[in-house]
Amino acid sequence: MKWCLEITDVPQNTDFPILGYQIMDNGVRRGPFYFRVEDLITALSSEPDFIGEAEEELDKHSTPTLPLGTIRYSANPLKTKHRVTMAIDKKMWEIRYEGDDEFHCIGFPRLIVQYLVEQSLGQYRVTEMRLFAVRDDNKPINDETQLYRFPFPNVNKESGIVCWGQNPRLEIKSLVELERAFYWFVSAPFNEDWGVRTTLGIPRFKTLIQRIKEQPFNDEWLIPANRNFADLF
Repeated sequence: MKWCLEITDVPQNTDFPILGYQIMDNGVRRGPFYFRVEDLITALSSEPDFIGEAEEELDKHSTPTLPLGTIRYSANPLKTKHRVTMAIDKKMWEIRYEGDDEFHCIGFPRLIVQYLVEQSLGQYRVTEMRLFAVRDDNKPINDETQLYRFPFPNVNKESGIVCWGQNPRLEIKSLVELERAFYWFVSAPFNEDWGVRTTLGIPRFKTLIQRIKEQPFNDEWLIPANRNFADLF
């Protein structure tokens, strides 16, 4: 088995800036894992006789396997609660309006989605999901990145917390499955709960759909949330 490590000058995850993969002898690749700089220094500076021990120490401080798009991860000491923060690129999504069987293709802005996950007896439960928008400026997300209110319904415009209505809390088998959680959110019918917030000044989502469908989201429609990325932690 060998390690493949990736280090960039502008890491997406500042707490665990080193991205690593395990390459097994049979060619199977495990990961990604995220490491602290001090973990890598400890492993590389160890005497040859203690490489195995250092490798175990590095593994101990690595994150679990995380979904693609993760830009920050943290957990409590017992690893029973996890916070996974991801970035989702600007994209066109097909959505439904509650009570309407027709699908509408509308543009979503670049998004920050943050999940709070509780782990018990090997099972994971998503207890909270937050959504904020950011400008699609081709810049990496950092603590100073300005957040904007999620423009569409089903999300509290102040806290960013997603309202799932009568739907049960999401149960997943691993943190990697968080890649699918946003798809579950988009596939649920939208209504007028928590309203819409854009500079277009249209108060009803059903009316807004007709105005913006079939076109990419324009960042000039975003309304500031009066907070930065660092305020989510």
